[in-house]
Amino acid sequence: MKEQERVIFTKEELAAAVNVPAVVEQDLKRIITHRLEQCGLYFRVFSRIKTASSMANKFELKEYGAHRKLQDLVGVRINLYFDDDIEICRHIMENTFEVVGWSTSKRSEAEFKQTKLNGVFRLPGYLKDEISAETWEMYIDDTFEIQIKTMFFEGWHEIEHDMRYKGEELWNHFPGFSRYLNSILATLELCDKSMVTLFEDLGHELYKAGRWSDMIKSHFRLKLGTSSLYPEVEELLDKDMDRVDNLAKRIYKTPRPLLVEQLMRRSRKIPINANTIVALLNDSQFHDARLSAIFKQRDVYNDGREESLAESRYYELRPLTRHTVFQMCTQVDGSRLKTDAPVTPELIFERSADCIYRWIVRKYGVLFKNMPQSVTTYHADILAYHVSINYDRKRCRMNMHVRHMDLSVGGRIWYSEAALEPDQQGRILLKVCNGYAEPEYDDHYVQEGAGIFFSYPGYYKMIVDSVGIFNGVNCLNKRRMLREERFDELITALRDKERQFPIIVILSKETPDGMMDEEWLAPFRVSDFTRTVWRYAHVYTGYEEEGRRFLSLAGVDGDAQEAVPKLYIFWPDGTHDSYGPEDVRNCSFGRHMEARVDMLTYDIVRGGQAFYHKIVTELRDWNVSADMWEGFKLEILTEIPE
Repeated sequence: MKEQERVIFTKEELAAAVNVPAVVEQDLKRIITHRLEQCGLYFRVFSRIKTASSMANKFELKEYGAHRKLQDLVGVRINLYFDDDIEICRHIMENTFEVVGWSTSKRSEAEFKQTKLNGVFRLPGYLKDEISAETWEMYIDDTFEIQIKTMFFEGWHEIEHDMRYKGEELWNHFPGFSRYLNSILATLELCDKSMVTLFEDLGHELYKAGRWSDMIKSHFRLKLGTSSLYPEVEELLDKDMDRVDNLAKRIYKTPRPLLVEQLMRRSRKIPINANTIVALLNDSQFHDARLSAIFKQRDVYNDGREESLAESRYYELRPLTRHTVFQMCTQVDGSRLKTDAPVTPELIFERSADCIYRWIVRKYGVLFKNMPQSVTTYHADILAYHVSINYDRKRCRMNMHVRHMDLSVGGRIWYSEAALEPDQQGRILLKVCNGYAEPEYDDHYVQEGAGIFFSYPGYYKMIVDSVGIFNGVNCLNKRRMLREERFDELITALRDKERQFPIIVILSKETPDGMMDEEWLAPFRVSDFTRTVWRYAHVYTGYEEEGRRFLSLAGVDGDAQEAVPKLYIFWPDGTHDSYGPEDVRNCSFGRHMEARVDMLTYDIVRGGQAFYHKIVTELRDWNVSADMWEGFKLEILTEIPE
């Protein structure tokens, strides 16, 4: 065979051509999770879409071309709790997707590696169609990868992969440490085997003790409901012990894969408990008339099916309540436009409208195939997805409303609304409302994914960054010094009733060498803070002397000795808050920190770092709770409101 020509694509080329909507990853994960839950296995599932950077790196390291393509554009990892579930899981996946091939780690008798199985599968046709057509021109296969391994080895795999597989230089000339690591890996392999042996031995003891429900739970090691064996079945198993080939022994001797096969063959998911397990084995293996009569009378496959309020509330129709996650009403001034043409309201409007429309096309264009590429009036619906745009170039007016369902939280709808329009002075105003709507649940019920959100839409970022906005003062992405010549501008901004940006003024003392002493803020990092909040708040820093004069003009009362160092927040409603060194030192809060995708750790943050998060949180809370703009209230737009 002729050797293929090696192909290398850059990160930029891959980012431009390869577009994989989140629904592809989420749907694969949903299908796999449903199948494994149907079979009752203990597992965790994680997934990812390969980034352009990761793909570019792989093209550099490996030879891809017409005869060998990248196969793991989407990757799914299944972590199992029991070693013998690996082959069971393999069988389930082979009966769920079209298999392209399997690979596994090869180990010699003197070598210890993770128990891992990699499978490559063909993407379902409807999901392949969601991915950009240009993807398949980049020597990327229409496949995805499933990696199956055990929990014990998952615990150390990432470290071993980075520190040994990718870091051979660490181990050169130090064989003793490599042997030490091998002994640890051998222990983990022994743990995998020992867990299975433990439950098998326990199951045998429970069999000898006549504890049939517990025997079934220990022997089959599936995720069971709480139901115990029916008393009639318990009694039958007790009486049948007089026989050599009694029913209890036959249950205990049944291999787990045989039971999982029966669960997998069911046309719908059934409750998995001691009764349904015995019923499945009786239907497929035992064919005992006495058991059949009991289970028929009990309607065993429906008995125990969860019909609780907790389950049914997802299907109960309830009114949706709006929750704002970002809002703004501001002037677009064109201060960041890069053009040789005169900056007119018409140009500002066109560039801003283009930002909004390009964002909509990028986000929703994969769903609405007929969406024009240039800004225009457009309306479309596909089930829970909605786009409504009204565009009037002559009058410099545009409004839009889009919404889509949340792919991971049931009952939640995300929406974004915006309007561009001239005011009485001919200035272009931008109104934005970003948020979600979901049903109100009972107080005792906590919705999955519930929490306080703050998120401005991508088109708002594009307009702020590339067109420029004015909100009391110009929006700037770096800290500004408080100077005497800026006092009039800043005092005017403080009194501006249309201002929606809080203004933060941080005053510090001067060091002997004439620098600003910001030690009182500890790790607050004013520059980082500014870059975080600059699209919805203005930040100024000043020396003590200028600061005192400014505070006097701003009407801030208080002891002059306590005015500096301090951080002041001047809210749009005319009020202000102030914080001094004691507030910084005594600030603390607890937060959940996502250390891994499958676990959360709790962290106590204190001092300047906590103060940083406190101020950011206060600014964001004010934004989502302010009365800036009501939006269109989820109505379908048919014309631009006057």
